[in-house]
Amino acid sequence: MFYGTKWFYKVLYFITAMSPAYFLFLLQIDDKFKHPFNVKLNVKVATIDLNIYWWCGLLFVILFFLTWVLRRLLVKQYTLSSTNQVLSDDKEPFKEAELEEKNGNVISFLLGNILPAVLIIEGNLSAAIIVFIIIQVLIYVLIMKSTDIFPNIALVICGINLCKTKDNKYLFTFKSKMFTEFKVYQLGNPEKSKMYITMYEK
Repeated sequence: MFYGTKWFYKVLYFITAMSPAYFLFLLQIDDKFKHPFNVKLNVKVATIDLNIYWWCGLLFVILFFLTWVLRRLLVKQYTLSSTNQVLSDDKEPFKEAELEEKNGNVISFLLGNILPAVLIIEGNLSAAIIVFIIIQVLIYVLIMKSTDIFPNIALVICGINLCKTKDNKYLFTFKSKMFTEFKVYQLGNPEKSKMYITMYEK
């Protein structure tokens, strides 16, 4: 799906797409291993209890920041693009009414996000974390080699959708009141990449 694009697009997209799994994993680990992440910090004023909700809050801030970075990079590729613009004669398949698929499907989302968080080895905390990381790596490789759209709920919430055209090209889309002209830009290596970005009128 991301063949021919820069590595940071792949990593940021994967991490933000998998964000629901990270929260579920933390909550299940906390429940099954009797709060292993609870930490008490003694400071001069008071004692700070870092429980699972604090760690989930920290994770939320990190993932929110990564999603913001990814969104900013994608929008910048449209507004200040240094890549190839699709010629007028070739823009028809990228129009909103012509798109074949939008944000993948529920099955891929459940298999990619929910199941990895549920598969926890209850006997050992270290083993559970290692297995989870291995599963994440395998899913990452699968997504990068796959032609299916892997949905990213974090980007959808931020107003960016990943779509697929009828000729099997991938298209990031967003809407803005600043729309003046329909333009489409290619992301990554023009000889390899099938990834594009465009803006629609809001």
